[in-house]
Amino acid sequence: PDDYSGGVATWTFVVLTCNPSDDVVTVTVTAADDMGNTASDSDDIIADNTAPLVVEDFDASPGHEECALNWTNGYDLYLDGVIVQREVVGGEYPQYPWFVLNWPNVDTAYPTDQGDGTTAYDAGVGTSHTDVVVARNIYYYQAFCYDIARNYGPADPGARDLATNYWLGDVSDVWGSWGYDGEVDDDDILKLSDVYGTVDPVGVGEPNGDAECDIGPTVHPGWHRLGLPLPDDAVEFEDLMVFAMNYGVVAPRVVPFLPEEYDASPLAVTLGESEVRGENVAIALRLEGNVSEIKGVSAVVSYDPSELAFVSARLTDDMLSPIGDVFFWYGNEEGRVLVDVAVLGTGVTIGGSGDLATLTFRSLTGDYQLEVESARLRDADNLDLDARLGGYASGGDLPTVFRLVQNAPNPFNPTTTVAYHVPRESEVTIRVYDLAGRRVRTLLEGVVEPGRHMAVWDGLNESGEAVGSGIYFCTMEAPDFHDSRKMTLLK
Repeated sequence: PDDYSGGVATWTFVVLTCNPSDDVVTVTVTAADDMGNTASDSDDIIADNTAPLVVEDFDASPGHEECALNWTNGYDLYLDGVIVQREVVGGEYPQYPWFVLNWPNVDTAYPTDQGDGTTAYDAGVGTSHTDVVVARNIYYYQAFCYDIARNYGPADPGARDLATNYWLGDVSDVWGSWGYDGEVDDDDILKLSDVYGTVDPVGVGEPNGDAECDIGPTVHPGWHRLGLPLPDDAVEFEDLMVFAMNYGVVAPRVVPFLPEEYDASPLAVTLGESEVRGENVAIALRLEGNVSEIKGVSAVVSYDPSELAFVSARLTDDMLSPIGDVFFWYGNEEGRVLVDVAVLGTGVTIGGSGDLATLTFRSLTGDYQLEVESARLRDADNLDLDARLGGYASGGDLPTVFRLVQNAPNPFNPTTTVAYHVPRESEVTIRVYDLAGRRVRTLLEGVVEPGRHMAVWDGLNESGEAVGSGIYFCTMEAPDFHDSRKMTLLK
């Protein structure tokens, strides 16, 4: 053994090869003494060589000496965490010569792998983090999911974003002095007035110089006030507009505002489908008819577990960018998702209407229905507000292609459901095979009407006997169509 102490022998396997690469491997250790006496014992090891899916919807938003990070984790059966790496181009603030020259082609500034740059987050499978970083600059973030076996996902473009760690226009902390206090107020306007009209401002690359007021235009459409600055070597109207938009609005943290203005519709909490990505569907929890009176929402969304499997929930970008003092919590019971949202601060409420949160589900059948089962809405004085409740149902159109959906649950014991789509009346066969390619069970064989259907496997073979734990494959055959899905039975 590699180590023998206290009567315990330890063998360390540096590399253990198995085929297929993702499987349950049985390891047997046999010990023998000098007289030829032996003793053996075995255990199963999960071999996992497949990296998790990529992080999605990564967003970095500015704050005062911090950046707010939010993302959706990529799926993996053995997902263990996400790591967010931070990179910065040195000496850029306040005029960002490299950034201005290369925008929008700045991909080379992002961390290339999980060991590149500085770690901003590595604390499990969270979906948000506030990265405290004081030195003013533009920070480049790249996220990677990893599993128990430490397979890391790739540096995907959807798993990256960049942001300043300060509010544009925050250049003074004391009347008449350069400095930073996380606010854009009269002190900052005074400094802008002192250097307004300056061409080729001094202090390039140095803090507390005229160039700190050269913040416009920004790169975002409409020259958004929370965008990234593209200094143009002049302190003039473009910079004034950014100062004006941030004046009295930003603070060390700001109140989130939803984008839709009040349109005299009744106050309501509803659902809407926002996006479909493969088998995942994103459902928006929406606030309608709000006249800036709502401070907190507690909603219960119900669904059918045979139609949907809950994946995750997150605040929308509108509620997170600009950053706000927002409390967000969600919980999941069988067939119900609970969401609580509240804006923190005396007298502070949510302004406007729009999407509060996004609930992500895995579609099991292609057809599904959700309802806002209940909702409590409170105003700034903690008084109840009445609201209409709404739901969402997926379209009932016939599928346009054959499809075999991943079984659910997976892993399972002992029963799992396999959904499949048939666009036209066809001969369809669905079977289960083991790793050796032996047929275990035929779940369906015959003519099927067009539509979305389900087949159930109860973990029995053709003889009605329970099969053992392991990897199995479900196959679907139809005219000009063949597909398979890997299933894991764990007992």
